[in-house]
Amino acid sequence: MAIKHILKLILKQKSIALLIILQIAITVMIVSNTAFISYATLQNWLIPSKLEEQQILNVTTRVFDTSVDVQSLIEKDIQAIENVPGVIAASYAGRELVLNSLGPGWTIFKDTKPETDYNVFGYFGLDEKGVGVLGLELIEGRAFYASEFIKGDEATKNAGVIMISDDLATSLFGDDSALGQSVYISRQRIPHQVVGVYKGKMLGESATYSQQPYHSGVVPEVIWGNRQRANYLVRVEKGLSERILEDVETALYHSEGRMVERVEFVARAKKRLWDGRSTFALTMAGISIIACVVTALGIVALVSFSVSLRKKDHGVLRALGASKGKVMWSLIKENTILVFIGLVLGFGLSILLYYFLMNNVRVQSVVEIPLLVGVAIFTWLVSTLAVYLPAKEAAKVSPAQVTKSS
Repeated sequence: MAIKHILKLILKQKSIALLIILQIAITVMIVSNTAFISYATLQNWLIPSKLEEQQILNVTTRVFDTSVDVQSLIEKDIQAIENVPGVIAASYAGRELVLNSLGPGWTIFKDTKPETDYNVFGYFGLDEKGVGVLGLELIEGRAFYASEFIKGDEATKNAGVIMISDDLATSLFGDDSALGQSVYISRQRIPHQVVGVYKGKMLGESATYSQQPYHSGVVPEVIWGNRQRANYLVRVEKGLSERILEDVETALYHSEGRMVERVEFVARAKKRLWDGRSTFALTMAGISIIACVVTALGIVALVSFSVSLRKKDHGVLRALGASKGKVMWSLIKENTILVFIGLVLGFGLSILLYYFLMNNVRVQSVVEIPLLVGVAIFTWLVSTLAVYLPAKEAAKVSPAQVTKSS
């Protein structure tokens, strides 16, 4: 049957055709975004952290007694932790822990111009042992001088120097050297001079969430008072069991007025980072399956209804010599035209939903052309299977039935 004639049939029952197109478009919108989210989640799982995940601990504590001498507490804590068998070194962590930001993400700018875009990065305030605890490898510039380390409460002036990861250096300055350059942290644009560049590791939770896993910086600062927390990073010997977590926690019970909230391997923090997103991706996959089933049932119902209305037309075709296969094929071609229109509309809606999720829900997602092609083929197969049974019934209409009813 000619395409022109098929189009006339579609226009003849335009309400049913419109419903099929909308069903396909909505299904494509949901299924493609589910595929984007699942693919992005899988990609994140496969990104190497470049960390010794079973050798670095995050220790989170909260000081609830305002009369506690925090500086003295920190010194006692570090000494107590380092006395635990199996512990190599411990450092105060004043701003965030590895893959555990404990607050909003940090931003860094390469200048103070209002229009300059920012980078999200992991921002770590560490003491003299911090670089070693994280296992950072300096590849350009120098380490911090002993005189550059500062300690104090929130009123303490910033150190003014920073070491940044090579990925962050490239993102900020391209092929130019980052050494000696000024960078500006947070919306307040607090200036720091870059004195060293190290090999990037997956350190910051917000940076990883923002698809910039190796963007980070460390400053020689032990500034306490950040939400009444006294947190630590600890490096332990390789191969230790989780018993070390209990030992470290027990070692911190020497002081009153403070509670130990969490002691964990970085591996656990990394797993927690993906848990919520994988659950969301699985939920979306479930919604996608439901959407496909509803769409298939809807197409079956609509095509069956359409076939019943056009029973006479099919009988005439049979009377004019059309075979059963030709009648079935004409319905499948008609469905394919509707699917094509639905796919075009669905892809447009998919992109709109993608940007809405990215900008408003902060969902990790990525548009991949091969995924869109896969969704298109999948949707066409589902709709073709859904139209098969009604088409088969339509082909059974005999010319005698039409003649008799006339």
